[in-house]
Amino acid sequence: MRNALSFVVVLALSGCSGSEDSVQTEASASKMELGQMNRDFAAALNAKDAKAAAALYTEDAVLIPPGEPLVRGRKAIEEYWRAAVESGGVRDVSVETMDAHSSGSFGYETGSFVLTANGSDGEAVMDKGRYIELLRREPDGRWLSTHGIWNASPE
Repeated sequence: MRNALSFVVVLALSGCSGSEDSVQTEASASKMELGQMNRDFAAALNAKDAKAAAALYTEDAVLIPPGEPLVRGRKAIEEYWRAAVESGGVRDVSVETMDAHSSGSFGYETGSFVLTANGSDGEAVMDKGRYIELLRREPDGRWLSTHGIWNASPE
């Protein structure tokens, strides 16, 4: 029985392998390519364009804002960022990619951000933090976020 099980496992594994010609591999995207989504995102927020910011997320994307409920779907993400921009709470956004990697059509980017936001008293406050985006390459080659989360830097 043990030999039969070993044979089945070997047979199954051999079916998973293929010659170099039959295996298609996709080159990993560069750190610059994977970070483009967030550079475009920062530019959209700086232009106060919530629609352009939301277009950088997949239709079924999820935002995980700190201390707030999940934001599900591109339409809700657009509403979330529109409210932030219209309140004057988000401006002067800049991002910097710290790390990024991809495998096939999926990737991630980690980075840091700096932005100016209105404090509870209406005064401008600089906010610094970190983020991670899970990314998916679309058929047109663009990388869009499927999930995004951020938090404040420990300063």
